[in-house]
Amino acid sequence: MATKRPRFKVGETVFYPSAGVGVILAIEDIYLSGQVESCFVIRIQDTQMTVKVPKSNLEKSGIRPLLDGKKLKELFKILSAKGKRRVTGGNWAERCKDIERRINSGSCLELGEVVRDLTRWKKQSGLSFEEAMLLETANSYLSREVAAVQGIPPDAARDRILSYIEERA
Repeated sequence: MATKRPRFKVGETVFYPSAGVGVILAIEDIYLSGQVESCFVIRIQDTQMTVKVPKSNLEKSGIRPLLDGKKLKELFKILSAKGKRRVTGGNWAERCKDIERRINSGSCLELGEVVRDLTRWKKQSGLSFEEAMLLETANSYLSREVAAVQGIPPDAARDRILSYIEERA
């Protein structure tokens, strides 16, 4: 089964893993590896950073459209669901790498799970410095996407996300 590749256009707001919510400013040709490559020019709202992503690399980069209504409902279900138990033994560095991988996966649902679990763990027993930084990053990405989809300020989106997490806490 072939997956439907999203077609993006200038002016569209998208989610770019490991950077957050951005707007496609332009499509331009750049010289890359000895050939001309067509690229999306994306301005990341949070950091004011501009990234250029070759069209041929779009799928691998994980860029996706923002959540639709159905996915948003799914996200809110995940946020209020029972979370994963915290594994306290084992290698904390590996655990943090796994959390980082999930944040950068591009999946809003994995991002929701990370925010939910880290928020609850923080309340129960605190987080390491690295876990706290990962929570802040994940929270920022998720709240900015929810804000863009719902047309509300990021702070209001963060409060809404927190209210779903605290329902089951």
